[in-house]
Amino acid sequence: MKNINKITLSFIIGLLLSFSVGAQDTRFSQPLSNQLSLNPAMMGLTNDFRINLNYRNQWASIDKGYSTYAVSLMYPLFLKTGGAKNDSTRKVEGRSRLDFGVNVTDDKSGGFNRVNATLSIGYGLKLNAAHALHVALNFGYYRCSIDPTHQTFDEQFQNGSYNALNPTGEDLYPSKGAPDVGLGFMWYFTPESGKVQAFAGLAGYHVNQPNLTLTKGRGTLPAHFNFQAGVKIIGKKMDFTPVVLYNLQGPFKQFSGGLLMAYKFEQKGKLVVGTWFKERDAIVAQVGYEHKYFFLNYSYDFGISKLARTTRGLMTHEVSLGFKLIDVAGKKGIKPVNFL
Repeated sequence: MKNINKITLSFIIGLLLSFSVGAQDTRFSQPLSNQLSLNPAMMGLTNDFRINLNYRNQWASIDKGYSTYAVSLMYPLFLKTGGAKNDSTRKVEGRSRLDFGVNVTDDKSGGFNRVNATLSIGYGLKLNAAHALHVALNFGYYRCSIDPTHQTFDEQFQNGSYNALNPTGEDLYPSKGAPDVGLGFMWYFTPESGKVQAFAGLAGYHVNQPNLTLTKGRGTLPAHFNFQAGVKIIGKKMDFTPVVLYNLQGPFKQFSGGLLMAYKFEQKGKLVVGTWFKERDAIVAQVGYEHKYFFLNYSYDFGISKLARTTRGLMTHEVSLGFKLIDVAGKKGIKPVNFL
């Protein structure tokens, strides 16, 4: 009976994810480690060609829980300045830029699976030496699928025994896919003093609200909007980065906040420690190391939700690994102002 309850719970969770109430995007515990899942315009906050890898394992004690895999690539292309002859910035390369990004996320829960693949294209413009604006569009494909062989239905139990060959009485599509569209905006502040950097942005995902229900009828994926803002205070030995986030998707609303602290070693990188608070969900502890060519982070969620207080073993682990393959700005002779 215990196994039956676990399988049934898995099925219920999967169905909720495919309908309107539970159709929520993955929210990483390390949101800055996958910028394209937070705001496609955040591509403008980095000046190198990089690849990011993310793995998240959540609530493994409940029928293996949720597993999320993500890979993203970002590449900036700095453009030569146009403008009039009396424009003092016309010969400074890097006043405007194009950004290209690819992000693939794979979510698994029991027999339920979601795959979202997107191409992001962004444009950034320096308004002056300190201020810049960035805008980006997302185009992609979202696919949901379910494997009924991993599910158990009441109709398959007859006379106290289970028979997988009995009809389930359910009319489910094995998979459903649809185009997906999103967009993002970002303001970036980098004064000449080099002692502080700041950003603020707004992003919208699934703005076309694709139909992804696995049953007959229409069940749209709600549009997902989020706001981000952060400040990086730069010191000789330590950097401090407070960040606030606000997510809105259908009936789901959540405020999140975090603080990252980076201790700098002499020419050897940074030790990064931090914490995140996710409203009604978890308090996150994060530790990592950032080098000139890569970064590695690990985080653990301490659940504070009602479910976490009543269910044992709701552990959540997350790992992110990034590689900075080419310093595109450096090769162009552009002063690096990476926020991330």
